[in-house]
Amino acid sequence: MARKTVNKVPVVKPERKLLCFLDQSGGEEIGGWAMDFDSPAESLKMRVVIDGVIEEVMTCDLHREDSRLMNLENSRIGFRYRIPDRYKDGMRHALRFATLDGALVPIGSRSGMALEEYNFVLEKPARLMAVVDGMVDGLIQGWVLRVDDEAGTKLGGVRVLVTHDGQPVAELLADQFRADVVEAVDGDPACGFAFALPPELRRREQITLKFFAMPEREELRGSPLEISFPGDSAREKIETLIKRTDELFSFAYHLKKELKAAIPRERYLLADYQRWALDARPLVLPRAKARYGVADVATAKVSIICPVYRPAAGDFLAAVESVRAQTHENWELLLVDDASGDRTLTALMKDLAAMEPRMRLISRRKNGGIARATNDGLKAAKGAFIVFFDHDDMLEPCALEVMLLAQAATGAKLLYSDEDKVERGGTVSEPHFKPDFNYRFLLDINYICHLTMVEAAALRAAGGLDPELDGAQDHDLLLRLTESLAPEQIHHVAEILYHWRKTASSTAAAGTGAKPKAALAGAEAVQAHLARRGLPAKVVPRGSLTCYKVDWKFPVARVKKAGVSILIPYRDHVDMTRDCVEAIRAHTKGVNYEIILLDNWSTTPEAVRFAAEQANIEGTKVLRIAEPFNYSRINNLGVREARQEFLLFMNNDVFVDESGWLRRLLDEALAEENVGAVGAKLLYPDGTVQHAGVVLGVGGVADHAFRGLDGDAPGYMAHAMAAQEVSAVTAACMLVRKTAFDMVGGFDERELSIAFNDVDLCVKLRQAGMKVIFMPDVVAEHRESISRGDDFDHGKLARFMFENEVMRQRYEVALPNDPYYNQHFSREGGVYRDLRMVRPGES
Repeated sequence: MARKTVNKVPVVKPERKLLCFLDQSGGEEIGGWAMDFDSPAESLKMRVVIDGVIEEVMTCDLHREDSRLMNLENSRIGFRYRIPDRYKDGMRHALRFATLDGALVPIGSRSGMALEEYNFVLEKPARLMAVVDGMVDGLIQGWVLRVDDEAGTKLGGVRVLVTHDGQPVAELLADQFRADVVEAVDGDPACGFAFALPPELRRREQITLKFFAMPEREELRGSPLEISFPGDSAREKIETLIKRTDELFSFAYHLKKELKAAIPRERYLLADYQRWALDARPLVLPRAKARYGVADVATAKVSIICPVYRPAAGDFLAAVESVRAQTHENWELLLVDDASGDRTLTALMKDLAAMEPRMRLISRRKNGGIARATNDGLKAAKGAFIVFFDHDDMLEPCALEVMLLAQAATGAKLLYSDEDKVERGGTVSEPHFKPDFNYRFLLDINYICHLTMVEAAALRAAGGLDPELDGAQDHDLLLRLTESLAPEQIHHVAEILYHWRKTASSTAAAGTGAKPKAALAGAEAVQAHLARRGLPAKVVPRGSLTCYKVDWKFPVARVKKAGVSILIPYRDHVDMTRDCVEAIRAHTKGVNYEIILLDNWSTTPEAVRFAAEQANIEGTKVLRIAEPFNYSRINNLGVREARQEFLLFMNNDVFVDESGWLRRLLDEALAEENVGAVGAKLLYPDGTVQHAGVVLGVGGVADHAFRGLDGDAPGYMAHAMAAQEVSAVTAACMLVRKTAFDMVGGFDERELSIAFNDVDLCVKLRQAGMKVIFMPDVVAEHRESISRGDDFDHGKLARFMFENEVMRQRYEVALPNDPYYNQHFSREGGVYRDLRMVRPGES
């Protein structure tokens, strides 16, 4: 399979007299001479391009004694170039030379012919460690490491050929993350592969596959692999049963999942992102036009501000090329040389600006940092919109056009897109699929980051970037913009339009902990923003990460005045319920609260004694509800007895163990008057996540995020550790403003008596203009479903299926379009794991 990259270099046929001659080749170092016969007195500057990727920019300025044979006035025409070690892979590669403006430099040979490229193969002695795991979760998975004993390395990235009956089926790149391999053999974690069978093989009842590492064509351990599938007749029966389950609300709720899993289908995992990106990239612009309409944006000028300070020459040229390749042509690129002190780089920028009238070079005499350099660019910018661009990153070719189409359709003054990371060689990884505008999330982390386009007038009114906050200057600017812009003026373009360069020293490569000073600057920026809003808080970094924790500092009098009524339904299970309320009493400080125990028809003598015991404790009420179980009605009846400003719905199998838990939930609700509900982070007894917010539409109606994740893990892009606005939270531990609860009619006790009542309540709150917040710093243990059994036992299944259909019909538009869960994640299952291919016109 040919290597595919995001920064292919177009071949430009030479019109002037250019020539290169190699007299040292065949190894890892090549050498020779090159010159431009139209400018014989100057040493030629050339791009070195390998497999279509700009690797380096070099100047042919080595002395060549043999230049006298050609009567040349300039003897400095020679060069030597060492091919990077990553091309020592036994594969054939193509090397080309080009001038700075992209003109091909032909390579002369001893036969007298001029070639466009020099092909080379660098062998690397190695042995393989590999295993085919087999079929896992509907995908065929395995891993491969190429071991170099001499160098002491075990590297992934091996190509794997899959065959059936001797014919190729797929060619994979073993570069997916495998933590288990690291623990077992201490190798490169990016060594795994996974793929779904093509349709023509999924239709067969039995197949045998073989797996080979390439180019060695060495068969992997575990190969051949035999797999059996249902035949055509069985497949038809399965599909019929799947449809009938939806129509009859039958016991096939479980069967439906099993049958779907039995039929392999095309799917993309987050780990398959490189493959997904290759398929999705051609759809970006058609999708945008379908979503936003086809407006005439040709006259809209965009100023792209690019501070430059000592980037790698190849990466810098690739960045510039990505701007020149934009489908929207009305742009200016302002290169701000922040006193780089690199003559070669300065000369390169001057050459580029001379060749492209839409580029301008601004030179600073003294290095001032990215904020000052960007502000200099802003002063010189002439466009109606400003785009921020790092000196070694890349734009998708349609990036500006898509952003302008979105702006024309929405009228937004601040727009941001999704992004991923790009490595040398063009491989993309680590996509950041972002939520729609999420102010509470922005307080904890600058999730907006790249690509950002701002109306120039709004940006200048905000005052540009603050040089005192270098490292977090963009986070500070975004927060200041939110102070003057309405939420509807901030728009998320859900497309990967920006490729963040991974280098050894960059935050993109090393993670958010790469720049600890940035974390401190970010905390200072958030603190200052909240102070301007008149909100008392202390902001601290979460470790060395550029992610922050906001501890609200509202006056004690205000907190105590608010007050919380804690409602806990139970039926028997006396020991567990006692442990629950005793934990509340032991660990709740600084909040005025009452406990309302909702006895749903308990029948044991122990329960009678427990009710009497609790009713005699100050601040506790016991309400007996002698009715069949109806979660919504039980809690609605309890709310009638509540006397506090806030309600805390809590299961009797939830246990708190730290003193600030209720204060944190209440503070979060007091931070903004339109906060309707706040949910906690709940863990199973083994310390893994049971609830970290609810995502709409996944699995039909909704699903918990990060179920099964380690309780201390940050989750996808810090979503499991940062406070944020979500579409719903579980009522197992949910604080709700009582006026908001009453306003939307409380829980639906008629049609949603068992399941989804909390999701329904949250959706109603959001539709009424209220916010729902997930607060990860309130952590409690949840022994899920102990108190009332499994929702899916035979007696309750039909009711559950009915309520499932109620939600699907009631929220037909809302469920598939959770604004805080990116459209590119699958709704079939696997929260923050599976990707989907959205076609133009689909939502």
